[in-house]
Amino acid sequence: MPKLAQETIEENKDHIEEAAKKLFIKHGFHGTSMRLIAGQADVSLGNLYNYYKTKEDILESIINKYELIINTKLKEIFDETEEPLLPDNLIKFGKKVQKLVEEHYEFWLLMYIDVLEFENRHCRKMFENLKDRLNKRFYKHFNDLKDNKNVNITVDPAIGFTVAYLQFFNYFLIEKLFGGNNHLGISDDEAIIKLSEIFSRAIFCPATLEKFSVNK
Repeated sequence: MPKLAQETIEENKDHIEEAAKKLFIKHGFHGTSMRLIAGQADVSLGNLYNYYKTKEDILESIINKYELIINTKLKEIFDETEEPLLPDNLIKFGKKVQKLVEEHYEFWLLMYIDVLEFENRHCRKMFENLKDRLNKRFYKHFNDLKDNKNVNITVDPAIGFTVAYLQFFNYFLIEKLFGGNNHLGISDDEAIIKLSEIFSRAIFCPATLEKFSVNK
């Protein structure tokens, strides 16, 4: 049997992983067998094992590829944002998180499968040391806010932004994955504005907040 070119191997693996992803989302990881994946991908079971030793290897490969995409998108978002805690910028940031969640719906489904069936073993690095990573990226902005006494004395801007970032994610995950259907009773655009206002009022001193204009 002739040896396959690496490009062909990668194409075959992409085809198998696409089939496996659909089955994982529909049946869960433990409800999907290697035989089912082989059937969905229209390959023999023996050929499937030539590419992957275990079913978990397939899941891990799918998640790793998605994480590369998500991390690239997040880097683009953070590179475009210099002062994320300013109210207008926080609103813009929330809209970018909305787009990220909506464009990569299947990844978040797989993440929940990983949480339920593997205690988030494959996806947890996305959240590990998140505050420290955000603080490193926006250190100057956060430090300037503290040095200029623009934030409430008890507030760590890095924690404030991390919580805001996660809340935007949570809001759109509920809307997208759980059929939230405007679960705050307002539109998505209004929700972003209201959440931004809440965090701004919690983070900034009242006198400082008066200097900022929030786009309605």
